[in-house]
Amino acid sequence: MRPWLSRTLLVAGGVVLCWIGVAWYWRAGNRMPGGAELAGGLVMLPLVLLLAVWGGGKAAALMAAAPAPAGAAPDAPAAPAPVAATAVMLAGALRMPHGASAEELAQAILTKQARLALDPELLDDNGFPLLSGRVADIDELAQEELMADWLRQQAGQPRLEAEQWRALALAGDVAAELARAATLHPLLAAYLQAAPSARAALAPPVLQLLPLLPDEWDQEQRTLAGHWLLHIVAAQGWPAERLALSGPAEREGASAFQSMAELADLHVQTGQPYLSIVLACASHVGERSVAAWSARGRLLTAANAGGEVPGEGAAGLLLADAGQALLVDADAAVVLHRAAHGLRATSADAKGRADIELLAALSAQALLCAAPGASVGLLAADTDQRSSRVGELMGMANAALPELDLASQVISVAASCGSAGAVPALAALVLARQACAEQPGLYALCVSNQHSHQRGAVLVGPRTPATV
Repeated sequence: MRPWLSRTLLVAGGVVLCWIGVAWYWRAGNRMPGGAELAGGLVMLPLVLLLAVWGGGKAAALMAAAPAPAGAAPDAPAAPAPVAATAVMLAGALRMPHGASAEELAQAILTKQARLALDPELLDDNGFPLLSGRVADIDELAQEELMADWLRQQAGQPRLEAEQWRALALAGDVAAELARAATLHPLLAAYLQAAPSARAALAPPVLQLLPLLPDEWDQEQRTLAGHWLLHIVAAQGWPAERLALSGPAEREGASAFQSMAELADLHVQTGQPYLSIVLACASHVGERSVAAWSARGRLLTAANAGGEVPGEGAAGLLLADAGQALLVDADAAVVLHRAAHGLRATSADAKGRADIELLAALSAQALLCAAPGASVGLLAADTDQRSSRVGELMGMANAALPELDLASQVISVAASCGSAGAVPALAALVLARQACAEQPGLYALCVSNQHSHQRGAVLVGPRTPATV
């Protein structure tokens, strides 16, 4: 309803009610002392109400027109300008509850075989089993033994919980697979075979590792995890002196899409070759996470239908600039186009109708990177099972991509695999890359709306003349 019409109806209703009150008190004024004076005063109430409503509307309009203070959330969220950098997706890998590869997970989701199940170990506060997205055959004790020798050589040894051992086990598999893909770089073999004095002229680019780890991990645990993953990459044959942890991994509050965009943009600004492994891992299928989520009202239970389902997994991408991509694989054509990201003005967890405005705006901005006349054949999202997130995703899809078949062309990772930090967003990108690699010319839109405020959209598909 238009704002002026809403105010008019409010005023009309208020005036009617006030005059009814005036009439009643006027009659009472003839029968009680002071009643006439009271009724006379109420005669002015409709006029006061009229001025208050219209004056308040005017004041609100003036406040909306005034510039917002620094750091304040905008009343009407506007999509920020996307970064200019793009990257070629050379490889993708994942380990998720319903698949150890992109092909396996996509097939399970699209055939409705990927379902959240009752966990064999986790119970809620009332002793009832919980739904979870658990990866089978992960042994945290075996991971602890695997890292034992390496840990003894480290200066500090922060305490790791069972869930963190599980996350590192999953991440190690993904890091190893992506590292093996990186070793196809043609400069690597010559570099390794050359004499130490001649290596500088033959050096491959520094392979950056950007680990996206759960928010609840402390800095010591993050540092340990990052160096362990570097160790895994080096074990696959990439020289340790040409490896580095990426800086954006340390910035708090950045979404997965935003962190990747900042890393690519940094390489464009510095002019350095871009070759990077971006990897997310998390595990929340443990008593520690269940207790913490339950205490914050975050856990899905019979009494909390709006809660989240604990999940786990790992997913990652091997990214490169156009020049490095041509060296590694001249046929590589799957591009991570310009990302758009922003913050909602209000939390998506608040009660009320799903607000699709920001997600739709970001998606429309991301779609500008597609070639003229091209269509999107897949929508991949980190969306979970909560009605607020599903409603937002489907509303955006109807508005921005009405041609999509919502039953067969929309993939919601967390709805099938549970909540696991940045993992579902990275997994959505891995699934999109696989689909585009199998169908040349296909575009896939990836969106992130699992967070209460962070929103992002990025297009995956062929190169275009606008690709940097």
